[in-house]
Amino acid sequence: MTCAARKSSLPRPSERTAKIPKEREMLYRMQAGICRVLAHPRRLHILDLLAGGEKSSQQLQRELGISKMNLSQHLTLMKHAGLVESRTEGRAALHRLAFREIKEACGMIRTVLAARLERGSHLARSLR
Repeated sequence: MTCAARKSSLPRPSERTAKIPKEREMLYRMQAGICRVLAHPRRLHILDLLAGGEKSSQQLQRELGISKMNLSQHLTLMKHAGLVESRTEGRAALHRLAFREIKEACGMIRTVLAARLERGSHLARSLR
């Protein structure tokens, strides 16, 4: 079978996704949206800080070393994704994780990363 024949026998992308129920497709899109928000080191750092408890914007700015505007942009994205909640107390804006499972999810990803790095170091040692 030639490459052209193999390519033509594969379903087109629209045909592959057509088999996924609409509800499932919507859930995948929502999940991908959350993953896009998580795919930034600064936002992961913010979530890590908030995993320790509620923090003010000033505390986050100080610990992250970023501008008020930059922090606001990151928090806005995380709020829209449902990861962070905010409230005001007097003139202070206070932020917290929307769900404790966010901390657990980040921990699970770190566990996978640690296992991946460990596996890589075993491979590197075997080459020596």
